[in-house]
Amino acid sequence: MSSGYKFKSKNYEEALKESLNAFEPAVSIEYIPVTDAVGRRAAVDFRSRFDMPPYNMAFYDGYAVRYEDTIGASASNPKKLKIVGQVLKSGDEIGLAVTEGTAIYVSSNSPLPSGANAVVREEYTSREGDFVLVKKEVELYEDVVLKGEDVKAEEALIKKGALLRPQDLVLLMEMGIYRIPVYKEPIIAIASVGDEILEKFEKGNPYPDDYCVFISMLLRLVGVKTVLLGILRDNLEEITNTVIRNVERYDAIALMGGGSRGVKDLTGAALSSVCETIFHATTISPGKISGVWKVKGKPAFLIPGHIGSAIVCLYNFVIPVMSKIYYDGVPLLSKVNAKLAIDVEARQGLYTVRTVSLSSKADGTLVATPLLKRLGGSALLTTLSKAHGYIIIPPGMKLSEGSVVEVTLFSPFESLDFVKESKSY
Repeated sequence: MSSGYKFKSKNYEEALKESLNAFEPAVSIEYIPVTDAVGRRAAVDFRSRFDMPPYNMAFYDGYAVRYEDTIGASASNPKKLKIVGQVLKSGDEIGLAVTEGTAIYVSSNSPLPSGANAVVREEYTSREGDFVLVKKEVELYEDVVLKGEDVKAEEALIKKGALLRPQDLVLLMEMGIYRIPVYKEPIIAIASVGDEILEKFEKGNPYPDDYCVFISMLLRLVGVKTVLLGILRDNLEEITNTVIRNVERYDAIALMGGGSRGVKDLTGAALSSVCETIFHATTISPGKISGVWKVKGKPAFLIPGHIGSAIVCLYNFVIPVMSKIYYDGVPLLSKVNAKLAIDVEARQGLYTVRTVSLSSKADGTLVATPLLKRLGGSALLTTLSKAHGYIIIPPGMKLSEGSVVEVTLFSPFESLDFVKESKSY
């Protein structure tokens, strides 16, 4: 290389371990309205503040009764009970009680009055003045939601690090929790490196660095904000100055391209001139020229320019390191087990990454189909566009058809594609 910079490959597992150990946690937590928290990560464990419902509750509009008083009731042989009150909302039940031969009108979701142990739906009754005719026998606690049946006091609701869904957040609102602590999303600045990319722009391509945009979009899906710094020339000083200028502004820096051994590949040299090198080059394929550096306590990543290699670097180095520093090590990627559709094997001396598509059999078995019948493919986009995730095969290992493998999903959206198909509306 013209800069005189040299680098040596490091074992993948060793490179990952050293990358994780190189950085101290720098977690930041912010409180936001629960209505803004969809897709964020919970920064604490959430437990129920009280039983829910907090009292025995009528599930339907109807009459609160003693179920014993309805035994034998039918349309042809109704049971006649005296109406002694009504409960339309919480607090109305105070001072009221159901006793033998009586009933109290209740609205849906209202507290069950003392003495009642069942509800007769309104459609199974008719009213005669101060009496109700019950035309259906009911069982003990029929159409009653018991105190704490939904959630018990102190029951675990949401685990720290969980990706918050609408159904999680409405549960918190029911608990009276309206502002919640979440992990503050870190910001990574990303730049493409390469004269050839600038040439595309000069020829009218509005997105010559579309791979960089792609990486940015994937990071946003796992809770990492991004800022695109644009395209850098293959110039040692320009690359170095970009790192120095932006390290204070952002939580991490990623440079895409210029990491190999060509005469114009200067990214590794630039990073090594102002950062502490953790590793540059490793035994995972695609992604062999990935790299991690440390500058002012923050990570700087070298992401290979080939798209398949870039993805491997992103998922196996960038995201784990960002999780360690800014998310307390919470796993930001989901994994599923699946059975291989065909035999696959790894190269000797290399951890081999294979993208897979997932499908679900009629019996629910998840099947992983590798998208290439040969090794390689780091520059082929369809190995990603048709894939839901990837597997890692240890060096020299052969996995047979039917073997159970762990698949790392590319994003939370992937499961939408391989679940059983629904009928169109």
